[in-house]
Amino acid sequence: MIDIHCHLLPQTDDGSDSEEKSLAQLKLMAEGGVTDVFMTSHFMPGFYQYPRADYDAKLARLRELASGEGLGIRLHPGFEIFLHPFSLKDIEKHDLRMGNSRYILVESDLNGLPSDFYEYLYPLLRKGYKPILAHAERYVSIMRNVHDAKDLIRRDIYMQVNAGSLLGNYGEKVRQTAWLLLRNGWAHFLASDDHAKTPYGSYFQALELLRTELDPTVAELLSIDFPAKIIADETVPFKYVYLRPSHERRHRKKRSWFQRIFG
Repeated sequence: MIDIHCHLLPQTDDGSDSEEKSLAQLKLMAEGGVTDVFMTSHFMPGFYQYPRADYDAKLARLRELASGEGLGIRLHPGFEIFLHPFSLKDIEKHDLRMGNSRYILVESDLNGLPSDFYEYLYPLLRKGYKPILAHAERYVSIMRNVHDAKDLIRRDIYMQVNAGSLLGNYGEKVRQTAWLLLRNGWAHFLASDDHAKTPYGSYFQALELLRTELDPTVAELLSIDFPAKIIADETVPFKYVYLRPSHERRHRKKRSWFQRIFG
């Protein structure tokens, strides 16, 4: 498994505040079968902004500690970028990519994506970057109209869902929205968004729920196959689910969920 979104780089943002807490979470990750983690610290001008050299030094130190504990887990650089009109300049100045890929993890105001949200993204797309919208299910605008996520996907934006959302950790409306995204094939990555506030475990619980409530193959795609494409800098498909029209379904015998949605 590969967790593409967490805040475990110590003393960098609102996540882990110590090396000890970060290492404890990494141990739980490794024990549960996580092999790779993107250390996506917030990058938000005016709030969480730091020299890339400082980030790299902390990442190297955490890698050293993890290796010393014998953890078979690989730590990759990454950032959760709060979008604004000059995000492209920040991305290129500080190299805010996920690993060595063209993927970038982005976020916006949870109270609702601004009307000019795509205008911020368009210059990034033109430069060849591949934006992933962090915790898509938590934005009020998407909760009100889940088809907003579909429209963004049509514009080449990927969707990431938080594991805790599937469990109801952010409220019932967020939970419902997360499952709607998954059932419609409008989510490409499942991640923990772990802040080292509670023991790492929601990610594994959510994956098991996803396997039983939806489909094991979907769980594997969102936690292994698609995240691995970020590491390899390969293209993740925007569409991976085919929902057969209702008039066709009425004239066919009932088949398994996997047979019905995967073409």
